Amino acid sequence: MWKVYKYTLIDLARNKFVAGWLLLLLAITTGLFQLEDQPVKAMLSLSQVLLALVPLVSCIFSIVYLYDALEFTELLAVQPLHRSKILGGQIMALASALVVGALLGAGLPLLLFLPDAASLTLVLASIMLTLVFTAIGALIAIKNREKARGVGLGLVIWFLFVLVYDAVLLWIMFAFSDYPIEPWIVPLAALDPIDLGRIMVLLKVDLAAMMGYSGAIYEKFFGNVKGILVAMAALATWVAVPGLFAFHAFRKKDF
Repeated sequence: MWKVYKYTLIDLARNKFVAGWLLLLLAITTGLFQLEDQPVKAMLSLSQVLLALVPLVSCIFSIVYLYDALEFTELLAVQPLHRSKILGGQIMALASALVVGALLGAGLPLLLFLPDAASLTLVLASIMLTLVFTAIGALIAIKNREKARGVGLGLVIWFLFVLVYDAVLLWIMFAFSDYPIEPWIVPLAALDPIDLGRIMVLLKVDLAAMMGYSGAIYEKFFGNVKGILVAMAALATWVAVPGLFAFHAFRKKDF
């Protein structure tokens, strides 16, 4: 697995898209802090960008890369190598490259401009979302033979998570606000990894009041160390579940 990881990582290091992703994040982060007088406002603007772009880029790039590397993967699959090691090396290399790009492009500049708990939370959320959507992208690429279909499915899933699910959840909360639905809101929010990241960041900058009814529920649960740990565990589950399905599908895939 480590040899596959090494060769895939070397290939990704030569990939212009990865370098472009790093430079884009660096330009956005630096630009926002240079244009905004208040660092907290710049960080909030950056959080909206990262929570949308990081999942999109991680998912679509993983799908496209795995499709483009299909011939190399087929060559490895006929060798006396365990298939789990092949896919494990590729996914780890993809996640490593994207995480490094996010850390160097946005994480380190953010912590230099605004070294506080909210910035650290945003960096951690970005890392976890990178891992989540890399795993989802790998699962999509393995389950679908057509590249265009895989990319389209990745875009649909991203759109559902970034806009549709959040809107549906807000509608449920307001429509049933007269009923004791608080115990159900947190598990429902955990079904959207992007929403989890957004909630964690907003609570760290004390903006839960701006979230209204939902903010009160989230602050009650996530506003302490236990809540943050549960949120991180939920994100880790979002990494593990698609990853396990991807490994299962890859072992049964007919090359």
